Amino acid sequence: MTNKQKKPKRQLTDIIKKLELQAIETAEERIPLYLEIGIKDAKLVLDVGCGSGVVTRDIAHLTKGKVIAIDDSKEMIKVAKNVLRMYDNIQLRIGNAENLPFKDNMFDIVTCNLLLMWAANPQKVVNEMARVTKPGGIVLATLEPDYGGKLHWPENQKVDPIFSGKAIKSKGGDPHIGRKLRALFVRAGLKTKVGIGNNRIWSCEEDKAYYLHARDFYVKALKEAGLSQKEIDKWEYDYLKSLDEGVQLNFFPQFYAIGKKPMVL
Repeated sequence: MTNKQKKPKRQLTDIIKKLELQAIETAEERIPLYLEIGIKDAKLVLDVGCGSGVVTRDIAHLTKGKVIAIDDSKEMIKVAKNVLRMYDNIQLRIGNAENLPFKDNMFDIVTCNLLLMWAANPQKVVNEMARVTKPGGIVLATLEPDYGGKLHWPENQKVDPIFSGKAIKSKGGDPHIGRKLRALFVRAGLKTKVGIGNNRIWSCEEDKAYYLHARDFYVKALKEAGLSQKEIDKWEYDYLKSLDEGVQLNFFPQFYAIGKKPMVL
């Protein structure tokens, strides 16, 4: 989280719901990455920008070690305390990702999820993540999208640009952060591997189930972009029709980066 202003209760509820949906949707992409970097045997893990704690929950479940989770929102930390109340290997802290309140070379693994897209200075965040990682340790960004690579058919000339980055940019995010991950990690002094986590194309049935579950977010984004209710209804009818016909195809690249901190010579 990067916005420190207190949010209205309804807005906070919507954010929590969205984070839960994202965590469910992206689990098949994130879990293999956690296993690849050896999170099971890590003694001390830092989750930066933990939000509501739903992703931290996966990390805590997978590791034998201790997990420290940090976020700059007191509201989100309060939510996370409830979400993570069953876990005894998690410590929650309030703090800023651009100035992590930890000493150098502390953690075996430092990870973030959907954080850099919203960071005011993503390079500073990655630099800080690298700083607090032990030599030989791992910095992991599990999920950073790139809306410039979003593909879908049949096309809609009015709606597609909104879901291809316009809505994110209007809220202060960087819709093209995915393509920048390698540069961010390399410039932080990390030996870097990047990739796309979501290689599988969802079926129309899966797409429809997710849309119906997340419909409120789609409709809200279109309203905020200035579309009339009539235009939204027409788009939704066409979209659902294409799903029912089995012709809709969606692809939305979600990038990850794994950075290893060099050993001290």
